[in-house]
Amino acid sequence: MDGILTAVPSVMCGVSLRSSCRNRVNAESRHHFAGNSPNPVVSLLQTRNCVSSLSIQPSRKGNSLRRKRLCCGIVKSAASTVGNAEEYVEEAATSVKFQRSVTLPGCSKPLSLLGTGFREKKFAIIGVKVYAAGLYANETILSGLSAWKGRSADEIQIDSSLFSSIFQAEAEKSLQIVLVRDVDGKTFWDALDEAISPRIKSQSSDDKTALATFRGIFQNRALNKGSVILLTWINPSKMLVSVSSGGLPTDVDAAIESGNVTSALFDVFFGENPVSPTLKSSVANQLAMSLV
Repeated sequence: MDGILTAVPSVMCGVSLRSSCRNRVNAESRHHFAGNSPNPVVSLLQTRNCVSSLSIQPSRKGNSLRRKRLCCGIVKSAASTVGNAEEYVEEAATSVKFQRSVTLPGCSKPLSLLGTGFREKKFAIIGVKVYAAGLYANETILSGLSAWKGRSADEIQIDSSLFSSIFQAEAEKSLQIVLVRDVDGKTFWDALDEAISPRIKSQSSDDKTALATFRGIFQNRALNKGSVILLTWINPSKMLVSVSSGGLPTDVDAAIESGNVTSALFDVFFGENPVSPTLKSSVANQLAMSLV
């Protein structure tokens, strides 16, 4: 999806976890905060770097703080008194927060988060992040993946048949895209179309109609930073598209009914050359931990 941005790239920053402990004379409990946020949120997914998570466990003398280091994959924190930290997963590179479970327009049941990542466009040697993305799925899909039990994340990531099984499952799955920069709707669609069209060898009339419908959603639409796009596969040949200027969309903008278009779009993100390698890697890590 080249050509999305013409903005001046910003400096890429690493992931850090800053903590502060305050000793109080009246023996109050200690708390750890992630970053400078007043509402501490523990980062639960990290696909590239080692990350630190915090778990607070009660002891006889009060709350004790234990720091754990875990690398590459899902970081599961124990229940604690830090509010709603477990309800969200933070995509570390963009700081976009994704709900662990969501009920989306057109879906019959809540979907669970399988992984997060980001899309980056490179100008010279500088990477500019365009959006964060999270893959959600009906948990019944996991029951059809028993053949991959015990596989490592690397094995899962390079096995195209596993992701094909996820796509072919009749259960619902959805890609949530959250823009981290302002993008013109036409520019967004043109970049998406450049990735989809080459994956359809010979377009049928249904394919052309579906692409025209898809295109119409983004024409003359401003996609500002924080805009959310949902691409929800109801089944392998039907996909719902929902767009909002912020927060989860509550309505369906259009239905795309073409097996070629819907499968091509899934391949854009989870095929051999995904536009967001971090997203595919994150999903592979999650599946490796779930399929045991």
